[in-house]
Amino acid sequence: MNLKSTILIAAAAILLPLSVSAQEVQSRHAVPGHRYLKEYWGRSELYLQHQAYYMLDLADRSLNMNPPTQKINLQREMALLMIDAVTHEPAPIENPAVIDFLGKRMNHVIEDLNKPFTKKKDVRVYKLYNCGILFRTRDITIAVDLNGRDGKLIPDEIMEQIVDKVDVLFYTHNHYDHIDRNVRNICHKKNVPIYATDEVFKNDAKVHHVRFDDLYTFEINHPKGNLTVNVLPGHQDALQNNIWIVTLPNGKVVGATGDQWQDDGSDLKWLKDIHLRLPKIDILAMDCWIHDYDEHVADFSPRLLISQHENEIGAHGIDHREAYWMTIYKNTHFHQNPTPYVLMAWGEWYDYK
Repeated sequence: MNLKSTILIAAAAILLPLSVSAQEVQSRHAVPGHRYLKEYWGRSELYLQHQAYYMLDLADRSLNMNPPTQKINLQREMALLMIDAVTHEPAPIENPAVIDFLGKRMNHVIEDLNKPFTKKKDVRVYKLYNCGILFRTRDITIAVDLNGRDGKLIPDEIMEQIVDKVDVLFYTHNHYDHIDRNVRNICHKKNVPIYATDEVFKNDAKVHHVRFDDLYTFEINHPKGNLTVNVLPGHQDALQNNIWIVTLPNGKVVGATGDQWQDDGSDLKWLKDIHLRLPKIDILAMDCWIHDYDEHVADFSPRLLISQHENEIGAHGIDHREAYWMTIYKNTHFHQNPTPYVLMAWGEWYDYK
């Protein structure tokens, strides 16, 4: 081999990783090019869009390396705050970087749902978008408030793959950041039963409407295992808001409060010490902004809290998109209840043993 050939091979070996790296960087852009700041002058929307791709890509990688635990390390907290920064821009729902990120996070969930889950006594809790949550056991998977904003935030083809793994769906109340007409139609197509308040899809005879003036208990006899369901007649102001507490086939008890909010305290009269009338709750999914937070935690007395509703971008303005940093701050410095909690981003899961 002559000297010229040796130099060319060495140069190729040096340039190849640089080319791959450049391709990887380029793939994070929505639009090719834009290597220089001057190319963004007068195009601030595009500038923020490309910046969001970089930030959310880093957040995605950091979350994968630092999965949810009851203690949030610095890397994970920084990733959550990067998501806060992007989702608190004026119109994140119109930012393709946000939609791309949410789709990527949902694909993480689908990939995991396609793997066997064999732990008999465990529950794997998946946080999807807003208050959308899955409780998965070896035998059965139930969902609460499964929502993709009618395909605008989570495409229907992705949602169909999620619904494929769901056996029963519960809706808490009739707000479109919680219910989803496209999800309803997918569930009907796949024969997944839906349970909801009287106000949710009220003219749909296929939806099981459940609403009582006091604690009501009923059974769902599913081929994959029986569920004991306790439903509480909560409210978001005047709107019906069912609080669902479900005993799974493996004996674990899980629940979701939906958007429980009564600032006049009227629901607290029957919520007071409600845990004495319920089986011991293992996992309770509860809004980060719920009114009388400490009272609700004390009344339900769960073993573990899962925080919900952060960064709902489809219906809420900047001042009502509760940030992850705010949940961290309130649980660290404001709330008095010592119950452990787990804070998850979109498309993450946590194993309760």
